[in-house]
Amino acid sequence: MSNIQNKPKLSSAQLVQKMKNDKGITFKIISEAKALKYLFNNNNYLRTASYRKNYQKFLNGQNKGKYIKLDFGYLKELAEIDSLLRIQLSKACFDIEHDLKIRLLKDCETNPKDDGYKIVDNFLKANPYVVGKLEAASTSPFTTNLLNKYFTVSKVYNNQKQRDEYKITAFNDCPVWVFLELITFGDFIKFYEFYYRVMRIKMPVSIPILKMLKNLRNACAHNNCIIADLQIGSTFVPVELGTFVSNIKTISKKQRQKKMSCLPVLEFVGVIYSLKEIATKNVILSHKREFKKLFQKRMLKHKDYFSGNDIIKSNYEFAVKVLLAL
Repeated sequence: MSNIQNKPKLSSAQLVQKMKNDKGITFKIISEAKALKYLFNNNNYLRTASYRKNYQKFLNGQNKGKYIKLDFGYLKELAEIDSLLRIQLSKACFDIEHDLKIRLLKDCETNPKDDGYKIVDNFLKANPYVVGKLEAASTSPFTTNLLNKYFTVSKVYNNQKQRDEYKITAFNDCPVWVFLELITFGDFIKFYEFYYRVMRIKMPVSIPILKMLKNLRNACAHNNCIIADLQIGSTFVPVELGTFVSNIKTISKKQRQKKMSCLPVLEFVGVIYSLKEIATKNVILSHKREFKKLFQKRMLKHKDYFSGNDIIKSNYEFAVKVLLAL
């Protein structure tokens, strides 16, 4: 059976009834009428309902398959908290990226074996796909001046596509401090790995952690739900993160292993660890202040909603302990 037949389009009113009758979701905090308006005007069903994964279902009896003590108001509250968390995590990821670039430039400046140019030339020779991405951005108002100043860019007619294209024919005159302004975070991670490997300098933050932060930043940028599923999962925990959390005396080994198996929690640990390792004192203080406001004020606004949910409570408590280590 196709999805069209199995999961037909439903109106907001029909979705509210589905939650109530099929899923066992109650509407005590927010009435059905207000929930309908919320789904129609503010948030869609798929996003709002995704947070139900943090709740248990009845395994047998007449309510088998329905959620245990789940109110629509809880889902709405989790959606709003998630939105605020995404904003703060995005800011942190941007600052980590910025400070990593500053750190790399400092390492370049203090390295007598690095003239700042040859490393870029060698990287682009080894990664021609990055040259292609730069060519694609050659007409962008944000990068065209820099590209034309530091690269040899030629207009070439593509017979197959029957249009003019811009090709970079030489890139040996671009310094690293310019190059970092032209590439994406993903390409920066590639260059970062290349730089520290070639120069034989220890990386400030390891590649597995940076890839994790990249995925988190992308998820936040695309407005994906971050805390929709806080159940125990299966993750690869970078050694540095395991060591970082093991040094927090209020967290036991069992707690560490259990909570860091949940990807959203592990990513949060990665952000806190990276800020601590790479960010300036003022940046750390700024984020600490904002995270504290979010966790100790906004997240506790309706803490009674989650008093009976150990999954949400225990993950919150773990995150707070990690945050205090910043």
